[in-house]
Amino acid sequence: MTVFEAVVLGVVQGLTEFLPVSSSGHLVLANWFFGFSGPGESLELAVDIAANTGTLLAVLIFLRRDVLQAVGGFAGGLLSAQGRRSEGWRLALLILAGSLPTALLGLALREVFHSLNSPLPVALALAVTGLILWITPRSGPKSTPGDLTFRDALIAGVAQGVAVVPGISRSGATIATLLGRGANGALAARFSFLLYLVASFGVALLGLTEVRTAQIPLGALAAMTAASFITGYLALILLFRLLRLGRFRIFAPYLWTVSAITLLSLALQ
Repeated sequence: MTVFEAVVLGVVQGLTEFLPVSSSGHLVLANWFFGFSGPGESLELAVDIAANTGTLLAVLIFLRRDVLQAVGGFAGGLLSAQGRRSEGWRLALLILAGSLPTALLGLALREVFHSLNSPLPVALALAVTGLILWITPRSGPKSTPGDLTFRDALIAGVAQGVAVVPGISRSGATIATLLGRGANGALAARFSFLLYLVASFGVALLGLTEVRTAQIPLGALAAMTAASFITGYLALILLFRLLRLGRFRIFAPYLWTVSAITLLSLALQ
């Protein structure tokens, strides 16, 4: 993989990880459309993991206050009864509750991820994501983590676990689920990306072997990480603005268009 190819994939990852259009699906399609691999080849898992590192850093910085609140609250709750009455403790427990079904489904569907990591299933899954966004309510009355229930967190975690399938947007599935559970746009996005942090760390740990054994130059990996970080941070700003305006569904026509173009390209081969 050249540095140029790595930057292209990093930009694709950064723009699509947080916008509800499926980063894993777009990485597969970018890899295929730009000719980085042949029609019958799938994207290396190591590439997906490496590109994910930059977006993970973007979330850590963008949501640093929420992250510090959850980490501090969790530590305080372990140390004292008073700490267990804090908002940070509750937020940390909600994140853990949502992460449990994600971990179970992610491990169970890991082989499914590999088998569906190609253009045809991705195109079909993108169409499904578009439908999810189109029917999602705009906003709800819940505005703080304290308004969320543990059932809300568990259901969001299930949505995130199912989104291991390439083409099903992780952010789209979790934000849509939380909006449907009555969260407003800002809360839905914040909690979605806090869940993403835990899942992302887990994927990175599980994928260390793939990254170490992959035949990808160190310079290309660094360029991919930097590109995904910069574009990911900008995508976060854009997404929160669109959610405040109640325009989450505007991505649905784009997803249907990409799906149709991919299916047509496959049919004409």
